[in-house]
Amino acid sequence: MLTIDDSVRSLYPGAKMGILAVKKVVDISFMAEQEVDLFINYLNRKYAHLERQELKELNPINAYVAYYKQFGSNYHLLAQLESALKGRKTASFNSGLLQAMFLSEMDDMLLTAGHDFAMLHLPLQLKIATGAETYQSISGKELTTVKDDMILTDRHSPISSILKGPDFASRITSTTTEVLFSVYAPPGIDEGYIEGNLLKLEKRIKAISPSSKTELLQVFS
Repeated sequence: MLTIDDSVRSLYPGAKMGILAVKKVVDISFMAEQEVDLFINYLNRKYAHLERQELKELNPINAYVAYYKQFGSNYHLLAQLESALKGRKTASFNSGLLQAMFLSEMDDMLLTAGHDFAMLHLPLQLKIATGAETYQSISGKELTTVKDDMILTDRHSPISSILKGPDFASRITSTTTEVLFSVYAPPGIDEGYIEGNLLKLEKRIKAISPSSKTELLQVFS
């Protein structure tokens, strides 16, 4: 399913990737507004008492802050968390799967990419970008990878990267019935924490699609 190239271990020793693959996803529904409100209340209890600098020092946020800093960027999930804590609408979804993924990201602050599993060409590989790879962004825009960024590729091309996000070809849509989620984990994030996040995401998917079947839930290092 997935291999980690030696270039990753050399440049980012201790980096990991979590994979959750689920098939037979049907009858997808969205979380009720009341449930979303309860989740936002939960996030506030978990994070709202902390100042921005204190949030940046929390694990695993600190691992992403350090990773993004070397590229002169900020960890975008932190800004989305702050918006969610203020009750602002941070994302719109055309799939219950995307909503489940976003809630899991906000819950544990682990950067996750979602893909239509049926559109992927296995095997997958986590590797280091040369800065010359190109692919279509989730919005359909042609983009080029950033040198030394971690990217996930299938047999044909990149399907996501930390800095540039997921690709267009394997995007999750309202008709997706097979899904793969990949959690990017820079050095400093515990394997058990990633696995716990995947288990919660699996539970959220089961809640909106009880007939779904988990094909793989694993943390690669």
